[in-house]
Amino acid sequence: MARNYYKILGVQPDAGNDEIKKKYRALALKYHPDTNNNSKKAENQFKIIAEAYETLSNKKKRAEYERQRAYSSSSGRASSSEGPSGFNGYGFGGNPRSRSNHREGPFRADGTPPPREEEFRPDPNAPMSGFDLQFMVDVPLPVMALGGKIPYSYEKYVTCPRCEGEGRDEGKDCSRCGGKKQIVKSVSIEIKIPPGVADQYTIRVEHKGGEGKNGGPPGNLLIKVCAMPHPRFKRSKSDIYADVEIPFELAEKGGELEVETLNSKRTIHVEEGTLTGEEYRIPGQGAAILWGKKRGDFVVRFRVDTP
Repeated sequence: MARNYYKILGVQPDAGNDEIKKKYRALALKYHPDTNNNSKKAENQFKIIAEAYETLSNKKKRAEYERQRAYSSSSGRASSSEGPSGFNGYGFGGNPRSRSNHREGPFRADGTPPPREEEFRPDPNAPMSGFDLQFMVDVPLPVMALGGKIPYSYEKYVTCPRCEGEGRDEGKDCSRCGGKKQIVKSVSIEIKIPPGVADQYTIRVEHKGGEGKNGGPPGNLLIKVCAMPHPRFKRSKSDIYADVEIPFELAEKGGELEVETLNSKRTIHVEEGTLTGEEYRIPGQGAAILWGKKRGDFVVRFRVDTP
């Protein structure tokens, strides 16, 4: 077994998903490169934490991991690997003379790091998960209200095509990636916007984040949708409001009026003696409710053009 994922996250082997997620979030926040001035050590630690969470949070991967642990234990390799380097010979912290201390490395149950950073030496050739990427994207109000797809382009780390992720080319550092195994590439995708999504909602797109290293899984893409201002419409929960100016004569005598809604045109009846500020509701022509087929109302607010 390459690593003891339970010890990395600071949980017991019988820990539930909620506890595993809580520990992961605390450690990921502590060791994320963005909060550590892009420290290389923090980046390596972050990737190993993500690798542990990727395995233990997935039911099938965790079951396979447990089978491997059981096999290693029965063959005697597990006990022999817990030597001075700790964590099965991969350079993680821990004291082999004290089982309680060894259980604490490299992250104690309270999420604190080991006493000495130099003890944490991850294997550079081990599979590493790619980074999650988060962006804010402006989305037109009609798409937010009714759903749809929008194109989006962004940059992410991908496997170097020249060295195929090896970092070496003809016996020396790859001339394309400089030995880093990855390069930055611009990619374009279509993002599916759920109908009726709220402003500032974050959409998770699986496996569209940065590519992993050494065969590790890719990260996820997190898109925070931001409603763009509309020149005519305003949204309030599932209702859409539109201020419509009407002639004084129509307001005084009443009559028919064609108005434009989110995705159609409707003819409404303006009552005789209509005043500025009065409203007319068109049921079922507003934003989607709870991402379903039902919709709120489209509300016309009259503004009388008084001579």
